[in-house]
Amino acid sequence: MKRLLVPAFGVGMVLWPAMAAELVQPPICSVATAGASSLGGTCTVSTQADGRHQVKVTLTAETHEIEVGGYKVTTENYNGSYLTPVIEIAPGDTVAAHLENLLAPRMHDGMSHGDGDENPTNLHYFHGGIVSPNNARPKPAELGNGDNVYVHLKAGRDAEGNPNSFDLDVPIPGDGRLDARVLEGKGGYIPHPSGLDWYHSHMHGISSDQVMGGMSGLLSVGEADANVKAGCRQDPLDLSKCLNDVAKDTADLRRETNVRYALLRDIPLQNISKLPEEADGNATAEWEPTARDFPPKRAPGAKCGVWKEGKLDTDDLSIRAGFCQLDQNSAWLFTVNGQRFPTVTIEGGKNLLLRLGNLSANVGYWLELRNKADGTVLPLTIVGLDGVVPARPILPEQEGKPVEANDYDSLLVMPASRAEIYIRNDEKPHDKPQEYILSTRGLDAGTDNWPAVRLATIVLEPNTAASPIKVALNASVEAFPNLIQVQPPVAERAELPDGCVRDLDPAFHEYRRVTFISPGETSTGMQTDWAILTQVVRPKFGAKLQDEAIYEPDDPSKTTVGYDKKQGEVAVPFEDYVSEDGTVDWSKRHVCIFIDHGSHEGSHKQLWALSNATLSLHNFHIHQIKFRLATRKELQDVYNIEPPDPSSTCGEEKPEECLVPNIKFFEKKETDPADPGATPLWHDTIPLPALSTVFVVMSFDATQQIGRFVFHCHILKHEDGGLMAPIEVWEPTVGAMAQ
Repeated sequence: MKRLLVPAFGVGMVLWPAMAAELVQPPICSVATAGASSLGGTCTVSTQADGRHQVKVTLTAETHEIEVGGYKVTTENYNGSYLTPVIEIAPGDTVAAHLENLLAPRMHDGMSHGDGDENPTNLHYFHGGIVSPNNARPKPAELGNGDNVYVHLKAGRDAEGNPNSFDLDVPIPGDGRLDARVLEGKGGYIPHPSGLDWYHSHMHGISSDQVMGGMSGLLSVGEADANVKAGCRQDPLDLSKCLNDVAKDTADLRRETNVRYALLRDIPLQNISKLPEEADGNATAEWEPTARDFPPKRAPGAKCGVWKEGKLDTDDLSIRAGFCQLDQNSAWLFTVNGQRFPTVTIEGGKNLLLRLGNLSANVGYWLELRNKADGTVLPLTIVGLDGVVPARPILPEQEGKPVEANDYDSLLVMPASRAEIYIRNDEKPHDKPQEYILSTRGLDAGTDNWPAVRLATIVLEPNTAASPIKVALNASVEAFPNLIQVQPPVAERAELPDGCVRDLDPAFHEYRRVTFISPGETSTGMQTDWAILTQVVRPKFGAKLQDEAIYEPDDPSKTTVGYDKKQGEVAVPFEDYVSEDGTVDWSKRHVCIFIDHGSHEGSHKQLWALSNATLSLHNFHIHQIKFRLATRKELQDVYNIEPPDPSSTCGEEKPEECLVPNIKFFEKKETDPADPGATPLWHDTIPLPALSTVFVVMSFDATQQIGRFVFHCHILKHEDGGLMAPIEVWEPTVGAMAQ
């Protein structure tokens, strides 16, 4: 892999100027860097029997003092550092982790499980991967060593004095190993998509606290610049041909590209010893993990500001440089790589690939980039989103004619979402430096009203020449190899595994409706903040299209996850599944996806109607899969659904004039199936506006998806409050037999 220059930081506390310094880069754990001193022995590489590599990182969860934004503060973090390593891995290799739990005892505010002295944790390793959890039946779900969030690792040491630990081992599908139908390919195979993913604690009830304290990091599949690709300058006499050499232009473009990782994180602090503008690495503060709301419950109606000249200035955005305050003694930091308002400099003749991940537990970042001098917007060119190129897999004959990337004036990056943003400095000459400010626009999320804050400065140094190269999308190329290892045919079986609600029946055009509800209640009467109602819905076909909400399940007693003979259909909080020891009871009704060994007729291109019946913004995420928005044509022709009007939160308003992010409920435009196009846009997280329904399509086609995982709201305080559900993907094999 190509290497990035990284500072020689140790794995302990990292010191840097609090503000305006050049953006520091996290240490890289990869095949090329395993022995680097910056990793302190936490990264090892071994060669496997097939010649591929295993890249393994040691993550010790501990309660440790770190530095963030110029303050010394004690949080729950990995390896005593806020700037966690980026794991770089190639398709075909294996990414591994040795997770240790040395967290200090702490009673948690919320829905944690077990004794506070045990302070458990686990690891979603990795978020965004179409990889195996390795926990399918008959194995107990909590023992799977793949990307398995059902692990329940207690804090402490064993009888020999070693930290309690768990080892995870996650193979990344290489060439000819991932069914291309998961991204709606023609039926061939692709390697795992290249792109930016991440890893983080996923301990239900306390995930928000642990992620907010720093228990997360980025994970990259493929070369850091793998998704930088040159576009095609079409021959006007033959539109199937390019006037330029795409391969040569791609190589030139990559040479001209500087890659920077950017971890967006935020943390509320109290009892600050110095104001944020004065914090110098020696300042101290106390982390306030219970302050998950903004404004916090202790200050309802308060506005974000900056303490200046003895008072709080809530009007001047220009002084909110990576922070805001409610009073003189507190600060909410919004940092990039742990720095407050750093600078990224792009020299002349170079471009920037900003590989940005929202590693926040709860905050949505509505990003825009504006010229500091005149306020004009610099569009954001997106070459990767949520760990995948936003285009269908293409056939080999299309590879030489890539599709140009899309530009956006603003971009809503919800918690857990990642974006690879390409910023050019070589398109036109300019003889003076140009400064752009990367900022968040204010975001009203219902339960929260996140403030507008400046995050970083991007400086384009003088450039003398203009480059003719256009930027395109590096879509996966689908192959149809002859030597594919195909599983032998297995007799189909109708019996569902224990606890499974049956899957969709394509003969009746069924779809899945998932409704987020507040408040919730468990079957034992325990009150929760949130719950999920999951139904298998059968549309009716008649003379006209119907509103989706009109349709009902055919037989709720068999198809709705939460069903009580007296109450009928009920929403279920995740707490209802969890036993006192932290394990999940799989005998209780849950969503199950059946993968057959033939056409995958029922599991391919499932429609999910994601309904938000609350007054808060939510953020849907599902593991081991990518999904896209459903199209108008699909809703009408396949499901007899009248598409919502308007089709997005901004309706017919121009997005730049709309006061809220323009979130689509479905895709209005159709694309030519022969053209990979810039749509559909693939996601693994998607925002759900209040009192709205978002229609998505997802395919369960890959053997890597078999096992037990979850879908949930990735605003983690919502997930901790019950807004998560178990899901099981199974196939008709002996391993899927009911126990």
